[in-house]
Amino acid sequence: MTVFNDFIGNERIREQLRYLLASGHLPHAVLLEGETGLGKRTLAREIALYLLCRGEGEKPCRECAQCRKVLKGVHPDVFEYTAEDRPKAFGIETVRDIKSNAFMQPNEADFRVFILGNCQSMSAEAQNAILKLIEEPPAYAVFLMTVTTKSAMLPTVLSRSTVFTLEGVSPENGAQWLCERHEGMAYDAALRMCRTYNGNIGKAEAALTDGNGDRISEAAGNIARAAASGSEYELLKACAVFGRDREMLQQTLSLLKIIVRDAMAHGSGDILSGNREAAEALAGRLSRDKLMKTYRALEELEQAVRRNANMPLLMTRMCTELLRAQNR
Repeated sequence: MTVFNDFIGNERIREQLRYLLASGHLPHAVLLEGETGLGKRTLAREIALYLLCRGEGEKPCRECAQCRKVLKGVHPDVFEYTAEDRPKAFGIETVRDIKSNAFMQPNEADFRVFILGNCQSMSAEAQNAILKLIEEPPAYAVFLMTVTTKSAMLPTVLSRSTVFTLEGVSPENGAQWLCERHEGMAYDAALRMCRTYNGNIGKAEAALTDGNGDRISEAAGNIARAAASGSEYELLKACAVFGRDREMLQQTLSLLKIIVRDAMAHGSGDILSGNREAAEALAGRLSRDKLMKTYRALEELEQAVRRNANMPLLMTRMCTELLRAQNR
């Protein structure tokens, strides 16, 4: 079966979906959960491709008229709705439009597929409205919803949906995938970014193509060297680059953890972070016990970022915790 050609990793979920599609038992309401960049929208489109294919043999054939229209984004029975990733951006009026289209018979295919992006942005009113639709949907309607975290959805919506939680791919597979799609991309750079972004190919690709990866690498190196120096002033100066950029901070913390791991393994293996100088600076100044404390401090800071802690307070805490890990 050629389904999921454009979606890699998450083998268990791929196998579950293959079975459900092949057996005709795909639930009418599917919730694809995972952080931005993991391929939720890509997976939803692959599912739509399978459902609408009318080719001979294995599905999707990617060659029949139905497949070609889906791949070009012009199929009249595939509807995509999305909203900005902010509270209540996905409102009731959008759901009303979805409902009006859902109760119309398919134009060309056996199904009408609705891909609803950023459902974490749905207002409570919109979620209650979509609930009524997925409780008693038309037989031909399939709703593929994407969400960064299922906790953003009402329990009643979750109870009527089948949730698949996506994860990052292995850094090696991610780097290979990126290099196959970007001529001239260096494998080592792709591998480093895939490690930095915990196998999130979308984020790694964006960092490699828009130059943000270089900013993250520089910021992580500066913070590692400042931490090794034990200077609170140098740490504060190194952290000033973030401003209110929470995403950059989170990814820099991920790379810092890799640099610390490199420091702990100094002299016994490859440099996974690509920042040998920063790793050697930490290894030369901190004992293994202090490096372990530094690593745990970075993990706690990552969790604070995910909880949307106040950025200025995060910067102060970051400096304090990194110095405290060194008993300073």
